[in-house]
Amino acid sequence: MEIRQKRRFTQNIFNKLFLISSLTIITTVIILIVTITNYYSEIIIQKEVNINTRTMERVEDYFSAKDADINRAKRDFYVNGDMIDDISFALQNGYEKYLEYRLDKFSEIQSFVPSNIDTYFNAYFGQDPDINAVGLRSLENPSIEYLHIYQYLRWAKSIIERPANSESLLPEGIPNLSREGLPRGRELRDTITKKFVINNPVSLQKIGEISIFYSTDRLDKIVNRYDGAPASFFIVDAEGSIIYSVNKGDIPLDLIHHLKSETNQKKMKWKNRNFHINTIANKGEYTYVSVIPDKGWQKLTIIRGTMWVVIIFFIIMSILISYSFTRNYSRRIDNIVSIIRQVEKGNLDARIPNSKHEDELSKIAVNINTMLDELNKYIEEFYLLNLKQQQAELKTLQAQIDPHFLFNTLEAIRMVAVVEGSKTSSKMIFHLAKLFRYSLESKDTVPLYTEIEYVNQYLTLMQFKYPNKLLVHLDIPSDVQRIFVQKLILQPIIENYFVHGFRKDRTDNELFIRAAHLGEKVEISVEDNGKGMTEEELANIIHHINSEEDDAMQSIGLRNIHQRLKLRYGEQFGISLDSTKNKGTIVTLSIPVRGISDV
Repeated sequence: MEIRQKRRFTQNIFNKLFLISSLTIITTVIILIVTITNYYSEIIIQKEVNINTRTMERVEDYFSAKDADINRAKRDFYVNGDMIDDISFALQNGYEKYLEYRLDKFSEIQSFVPSNIDTYFNAYFGQDPDINAVGLRSLENPSIEYLHIYQYLRWAKSIIERPANSESLLPEGIPNLSREGLPRGRELRDTITKKFVINNPVSLQKIGEISIFYSTDRLDKIVNRYDGAPASFFIVDAEGSIIYSVNKGDIPLDLIHHLKSETNQKKMKWKNRNFHINTIANKGEYTYVSVIPDKGWQKLTIIRGTMWVVIIFFIIMSILISYSFTRNYSRRIDNIVSIIRQVEKGNLDARIPNSKHEDELSKIAVNINTMLDELNKYIEEFYLLNLKQQQAELKTLQAQIDPHFLFNTLEAIRMVAVVEGSKTSSKMIFHLAKLFRYSLESKDTVPLYTEIEYVNQYLTLMQFKYPNKLLVHLDIPSDVQRIFVQKLILQPIIENYFVHGFRKDRTDNELFIRAAHLGEKVEISVEDNGKGMTEEELANIIHHINSEEDDAMQSIGLRNIHQRLKLRYGEQFGISLDSTKNKGTIVTLSIPVRGISDV
């Protein structure tokens, strides 16, 4: 049973089409989506890297601006000779002696604006909101150190710890500093320190160092403006030390120390983890590093997961739609096959139901139904034709008894008329005998000229009966004379004329017999100038000759001819009538050209 079902599945063309189309849809969609996903992932990664790069460029611009301020202050410091003298004296003698030195100099000048270290620091660093404090210490005498604080609250928060015996503030808020530029025993947080050395302009000897303590609040705002993938930012100085970091992705610091000081974008594997690294090497002393771990691309994971859900949904929908269409077509094909099998078993009345769809299967169904209708019609017509032919042959056999008897009797009468000397009677009997002999011939079709000869025999008899009262005109082209027609199709028409249309009281009776070759058919017309018919009488005659049932009318000959022509040549052929009261009647016979043959 399973083998049979499997074979049936493999032999069903729609199952094969459904399987192939499903595999094609799945393969195509997966390849397409994987390609689009990878391409889109690269775009997202590149977009995040570009945003990350712009963030680091803003950080770089921030430090470049600070370096420009420091360089300007340093340049002006050496240009101002009094200031370098003040700083040199303060670094060599201490703060108390420096105050005495400044009081002496202030008394010597007439300016009301004091010029000292405080005014210098305020002029160049006091306007910068990012500076917490500025420190000054001597390189020759480490005990001489100064600190000028601008942001007291922020500076206090940046100090990690205070010693128990911290030194009191000096006048103007300048306490001692440690050798590293920080208050002794203290460490700072959220602070970046920039330093520059002061040289004696004469001897070029290093006499001191200025330390500028910047708050990282501004940097934090710049970095936190980046809302992309969780990137970690690091600032590394020239010695490789990390002076600022925002580590969001648990980045190992040894990875940062391992990086070279260069501008570059690369992917790197470190301790079985993959990282996207973006570095900018500043012309100054810092290198800016941004690191995004692979697990930081959560947005890509969400997008890929969403896309795969969408893929699966559309694949299922495509397969269901494909299955619906193929199943529908399969049922329609099975229905057509079922009807064909019923026809094979002899049920010619079986028909394929009409479909609301307009496609190839509908056309096939319509053609099969039409073929069955034509087949039934052909069988019916063939059966009826044979039945009518058999009835006609039976009637012909029955009718032949009387003509044979009558022919033999007429021949005996003619011989008696000859013996007695009656020539007219003898001639009439002779022509009548020829007519009966022609009617007894077994041929079903004869050339038109033979039928015309038979008509002439009949017309000769009528002219003996009605001398000098009928004029006959024949117009039969030579090429039409060879047409084969059914025997006895003209004589009943002419006989019908003498019975119903001939005027016995007139001598101008005329009869026209014409034939013409018109394209695919030949028309033979018999026209008279007799009594004619009214429209009602003509309609009754036309209805009579087209009727299948016998009735009481006398125009049996016309109907017989009409039915014989239709049965032999088809419904489009036969007799047509046209008549006008007191003017005459035209009877036209239509025969196909295929009836023409050489004789």
